[in-house]
Amino acid sequence: MKKMKRIITLAAAAALLLSGCAGPSGPAGLPAGWGEDWILVGDLLGVEPMEGFAPGENRDALGAAGLYYATWTAGEGETITNDEDEEAAVYDAQLYVLIQQYKEGGKAETALEDWQERERENYGSGEAAAETHAGQAFTVLPLLEGKEGNPYTHGAAAFALHEGGWALCVELLCRDGFEGEPQAVLGAFLDGFHYNDG
Repeated sequence: MKKMKRIITLAAAAALLLSGCAGPSGPAGLPAGWGEDWILVGDLLGVEPMEGFAPGENRDALGAAGLYYATWTAGEGETITNDEDEEAAVYDAQLYVLIQQYKEGGKAETALEDWQERERENYGSGEAAAETHAGQAFTVLPLLEGKEGNPYTHGAAAFALHEGGWALCVELLCRDGFEGEPQAVLGAFLDGFHYNDG
């Protein structure tokens, strides 16, 4: 959780420094055929409800620069104090979606490389695999063991480039008590993604 906040903060700071990264501020209405119970993440993404997970935060961290994120949680929240003496809520499992649009060529690819490297710094990871969900190609990275002090012990993360200069990072973080198999749960979540390419 602390790691994802760090990723969001770093991505927001990077976006402020980049010229030509501005994206639209949000969809004016639902695209035709989209469900009213879907969660909208920025201009790009509609996410179907996920059984066992409740929607959490949904923010345009830096909407003018095309940066958005949303969360979903499973289980009851438990308040802990992190390494920086800050209180935070942790759950049996938590899903994060971070998307950012880049107008300059190559910036989205660089962002994905940076995000994957940060995952490897914070978790012992398995071998990355190529998967396709809802027509979108992803690189999926098993997160096998959290670093000391991390309340989330394992999970999986997926990374993708989407047309229009979008970089996507989708992360499932789990505590020991979570019963689902992380890559299967993450895959089912990704299967519920819909992209606004109109």
